[in-house]
Amino acid sequence: MLHSDQQIYHEARKAKHKRRSRKKIPNFFEDVHPSIKKCMENLNDIYSNLISTYLQDQPSSFDIFNQDIMAKTFAEAHKGTINTFVVKPEEWDTKQKKYLNNLDELYQRTLERFQGQEVDPIIMPKGNDRRFKSAEWTDFPLFDYLKQSYLLHCNYMQELVDSLEGIDPKTKEKIEFYIRSLMDALAPTNSPFTNPEVLKETIRTRGQNLMGGYKKFLEDKASSNFLNLPMFTNLQAFKVGDNLGITPGKIIHETALFQLIYYKPKTEMVYERPLLMIPPWINKYYIFDLQKENSFVNWALEKGFSVFVLSWINPDESYANYGLSDYVIEGVLEAIEKVLSVSKQDQLNLLAYCTGGVAAVLLAGYLAEKASKNPIKSLSLLAAPIDFDKMGDLKIFICKDQLKFLEKRINKIGYFPGNEMVRVFSILRANDLIWSNYVSMYLLNKEAFSLDFLYWNCDTTNIPAALHMEYLRQIFLKNALMHKNGFNINNVDIDLKKITVPIFAFATKSDHIVPWQSAFAIKELCPKNTTFVLGAAGHVAGIVNPDHQKKYCYWKSGDRITDSGEWQANAKEIPGSWWPEWYNWVKSYAGEKAKVNIWKRTKNIEPAPGRYVLSTSPLDNF
Repeated sequence: MLHSDQQIYHEARKAKHKRRSRKKIPNFFEDVHPSIKKCMENLNDIYSNLISTYLQDQPSSFDIFNQDIMAKTFAEAHKGTINTFVVKPEEWDTKQKKYLNNLDELYQRTLERFQGQEVDPIIMPKGNDRRFKSAEWTDFPLFDYLKQSYLLHCNYMQELVDSLEGIDPKTKEKIEFYIRSLMDALAPTNSPFTNPEVLKETIRTRGQNLMGGYKKFLEDKASSNFLNLPMFTNLQAFKVGDNLGITPGKIIHETALFQLIYYKPKTEMVYERPLLMIPPWINKYYIFDLQKENSFVNWALEKGFSVFVLSWINPDESYANYGLSDYVIEGVLEAIEKVLSVSKQDQLNLLAYCTGGVAAVLLAGYLAEKASKNPIKSLSLLAAPIDFDKMGDLKIFICKDQLKFLEKRINKIGYFPGNEMVRVFSILRANDLIWSNYVSMYLLNKEAFSLDFLYWNCDTTNIPAALHMEYLRQIFLKNALMHKNGFNINNVDIDLKKITVPIFAFATKSDHIVPWQSAFAIKELCPKNTTFVLGAAGHVAGIVNPDHQKKYCYWKSGDRITDSGEWQANAKEIPGSWWPEWYNWVKSYAGEKAKVNIWKRTKNIEPAPGRYVLSTSPLDNF
């Protein structure tokens, strides 16, 4: 009996000890505020819906994840898989063993970390991967395990794709992109259950971050914002004419394609030859004139230039048949002729950005054949694509199948919606432009940053159907700019090697839209008359880099070097903005400074920024 009593007593103590032990290691969300539980019940909806939106629910006009094309791509990849891993089973076995051994080693090292031992990581994020920057991803063994196991799996998938044989290189590039996109979406940073920063914020706010973020998510879904993705800037913070595009100027000429802005000079003495700026045809002109402190227009005026800027119309279906020749001749060339007419000069300095640079080089090639005296004294190209074989991930989707699908879609409406291009460019940098904003806005309940150049990036123009398809089929797919007589403007075959005007070509090192090697190609085509400069940062931030901010850097190399790899190997880094470098180059082509002020004698159709930049559809008064 005593024995039985003692046994009951010890069992009770043991049960009590177990209860105490369980309390020492509670469920993470046990006994927390009820609002947290409510939020956690809804979080799977956010995550699954966002992934569904990203991977499947893309608008039909340019479906970057088109199901038919993806099916065809994976069918070809399957053949490559059989060819590689059936014919060469040892290669599959080697890669699989390496991956599993790494996982096992990671597990053992994680156990050692739980026991307080210091161990080295098996794998680290790449230097430009900012997803795992929070200290918790390294300091806490569990989160460190999630991070490293995810990175190991990404590497394993990449190695499998790299080893595929017997398939078309473009197909392999597509497979790499599809898999990378999927792995980006499934990163532990994107899940509220595995992101330590989100979990910490959830505890701190008692779930209010999740409730607020979920409300934003539902509002975005209900309003169907134009990206159909997390917004990456506060669109309410800016308004063109109020705090963007505010440098004093006037519209002195307008056509069905563009308005021409002339800015009021800021100096008594101005350079004789005017400066004309050409923006991309998919974006508004005010990338050159953001806020006062980072306005390239304002800075150029202070340097003593007479500044003119072309502002494209925002086309609708009535512009469906406008092509590249129209934008080059009726757009850029007519703007040049008008500027020369009002300034009473015979030459000017032309500066063009991105696709505006494509129009500019096509015109320069056209004038090299047709003009007895070239009206372009110098040509400055900013992030202008020339060699489209070097266009990075973007060229993955410019294939015959995709173009056939796209052409059918846009011919129905007469234009390619500018917002679609924003979505495409965002998907190409999903971690920076989609998933980081998803975590920030929907999981951490932060507000979108107010960045002027990101607002500009969202403020697009449509592209006429004929222009877009001509650009994709000829310039992009056939890489026409790199071939003699590869393209035709108004029945004139274009050979860029015949361009003799001085060229200043600038590109940025981290540009995901126009890789700098693509822009460098003008140096290969025109080696004697091209000066190439490489800047830091990306497609927009690297361009909008005023010198007073003392930000970033740029590189210069030998003028005679025509190979991009050799050029980079010999390049010297120079701190600060590229703007003064460009000014020192272009001023030698600007003529003398004189008291020549044409401001009073030019007509004023309306004040800058003008109706075209403010419109979402073209005017009907032509």
